[in-house]
Amino acid sequence: MSLSHAQSVRHRAASGFTLIELMIVVAVIAILAAIAYPSFMDSMRKGWRAEARAALMQEMQQQERFYTRTASYKTDKPFKSHSGDTPAGSKYDLAVTPCDGQADAKTCIKLTATLKQGYLDSQLKEIWIDSTGVKSCTGEDKGRCWQ
Repeated sequence: MSLSHAQSVRHRAASGFTLIELMIVVAVIAILAAIAYPSFMDSMRKGWRAEARAALMQEMQQQERFYTRTASYKTDKPFKSHSGDTPAGSKYDLAVTPCDGQADAKTCIKLTATLKQGYLDSQLKEIWIDSTGVKSCTGEDKGRCWQ
C-alpha cells in the first residue's frame, strides 16, 4: 500500500456517512416505527377503556349509595361528569339515562361513557353499565370492552 493510498483511505473514513448508509438507517427506522406504532396505539386504547370502566364503576357505586339513602337514583347529572382526574385529562364523558325500555330513571339507570372527539378507537365508541348489572358497549369487538 502506497503512502498516498493510505492517506486517501484515512481521509475517506473521516468524511462521514454516505447517502446510501443514511437511507438504509432511515428505512430501518421507518420499518420499526410502522411495526411499533399500531402496538403502541392498541395499548393506549386498552388504557382508555380501563379508564372508562373504572369511572363507570366508581359512578355506579356513588349512585348505589345515593339510592340506599333516598330510594331513587340521581338522574339530573352524574356525580362524576368525566372519566379522568380533570376534564382536560379525560377521554370519556359520562351520562346518566333511564335503563333501556324505561321512561323513568328513578328505579333503574344506565351509565354511559362516550369517547370524546379526537380519540380514535374503532372498536369502542361507548361503554355502559346499568343498575341491574348489564354491561355492554358499541363497536366492533363487544367481547373486549369489559375485559
